[in-house]
Amino acid sequence: MTRPPLEAAQSGREITISRYLDAPVAIVWKAITDPRHVAHWWGPFGFTTVIETMDVRPGARWRFTMRGPDGVEYPNEVLFHEVTPHERLAFAHGTHSADEPLFETEITFAPEGAGTRFTLKQTHPSEERAKTVATYAIDGGRQTVTRLQGYLEAMRERAGESVLEGAAHTTDEQDFVIVRVFDAPRALVYRAMTEAEHLAKWFGPVGMGLRVVVSDPRPGGQFRYAMQAGPNEMCGRFVYREVKEPERLAYVVSFTDSAFEPVRHPMSDQWPLEVLAIASLTELDGRTLLVSRSLPIHAQPHERDLFLEGRPGMLAGTHGMYDHFAEYLATLAR
Repeated sequence: MTRPPLEAAQSGREITISRYLDAPVAIVWKAITDPRHVAHWWGPFGFTTVIETMDVRPGARWRFTMRGPDGVEYPNEVLFHEVTPHERLAFAHGTHSADEPLFETEITFAPEGAGTRFTLKQTHPSEERAKTVATYAIDGGRQTVTRLQGYLEAMRERAGESVLEGAAHTTDEQDFVIVRVFDAPRALVYRAMTEAEHLAKWFGPVGMGLRVVVSDPRPGGQFRYAMQAGPNEMCGRFVYREVKEPERLAYVVSFTDSAFEPVRHPMSDQWPLEVLAIASLTELDGRTLLVSRSLPIHAQPHERDLFLEGRPGMLAGTHGMYDHFAEYLATLAR
């Protein structure tokens, strides 16, 4: 079934953004009202959001700060008027105080086939104000809703039992989530993430040589590699559990011996032996949003704790690798 694209428009005092989201209403509602999820997708491309408090009840407040790509911070405060689970949110939105709001917002959730029709409507004090805000709010809103769609695709609830096998006793807040935007179309990003000739050019820690042994992106297939670590090679593999070109990948990551059988982390025998990664790719205007969720599987409590403690190092290392990936994609685009 062909569905209309993301729609955004300004009319009178109102700015409206509507999109079909390929997820059931209950999952969309959770992604929008649970702060553990909201912090990962709220805001236009390149923005990060730090939530101070988020209490989704009538009369309660949501306070958060958005940080732009240039480092400028934007404090926000929301006062909820109406909260009808799985149907409607209505709230006043201000910068420093929602008691003197800049505008009113209504979000509705309507079942549409197997998914959800998400509609966000801002009502501004005047038509002139709406026209002024629309110059940046419409594009920012389109990017924000695209981030929401990409995040939904990487949520645990979107993965089948076969993908999540071994993930018992782990929770959303223990997952490592990273979001990046690449200035390249989705089909190209997907190829560069799955084809051996491309992976050899960017995957792994920056400055470490990589030898791709095989890349076979299909359920049950593997990506096997060896990285030069001083005089020795450090090997690893992905075992693919889901492959939905060019939208989503799920695979189990392990360090391995030279026969590509799983072994412990070369620098920590307490690190989880297996980590499940769920990655989604969503395109908007020729750019591609990557949302990646990683979680330990078949892991003991102390291994899960160590994975959680390792987030700062994983964040720095993964961003460094994706910086290199962005540079490589730029060479392909040229």
